Amino acid sequence: MRKLNHPIEKLVETFFYKGAEFEVVERPRVLWVGCVDYASNDTDESNIGATLERYQKLIEVTKNELMNPDWSAALSFNYGADKPNGMMFAQETYSDNQDERYDIYTQPDGLWLKILCNDKNAAALFGKQKAEVSEYFSDDRKILRAAAEANHYQQNLDICVEVGYHCHAEYSAPPHTAYAYMPVIKK
Repeated sequence: MRKLNHPIEKLVETFFYKGAEFEVVERPRVLWVGCVDYASNDTDESNIGATLERYQKLIEVTKNELMNPDWSAALSFNYGADKPNGMMFAQETYSDNQDERYDIYTQPDGLWLKILCNDKNAAALFGKQKAEVSEYFSDDRKILRAAAEANHYQQNLDICVEVGYHCHAEYSAPPHTAYAYMPVIKK
């Protein structure tokens, strides 16, 4: 596992919550290129398996001007909002000039709370050896929201996206480095 030194993020603050280290970073507007799907209504899930399969089939199709080529993400849209849930598998790019088979999402600029999803943080926050990135977002745990609230931040509900960011270059030698990101604002 390696710590992410993201080329566009600016560290704003580091704090600890229940023994786990969190970072608040400032991110400019970001373009994501990949595949997205939304549910047909406000209560169901999108077809995540089909979206991932479509993304994997396009892996060999060039994505122009990738920002962080060894990293990819699963973006969850509208969870907890009264809108159809969505999922996108994508990579960050500097350019919207992409193959027409790809979808583009523009992530607004702002503050983001992030945590390294490793064994140490899983033990501190969940009391277990390992935790999936999705567990940091789950409604029953509310880890990111609770950490934000305890440190004078709150989830930015104007940006309805959460990001699971993975170093796919490390997939062949587990465990791979992964982060959970949630948009926040200062209280």
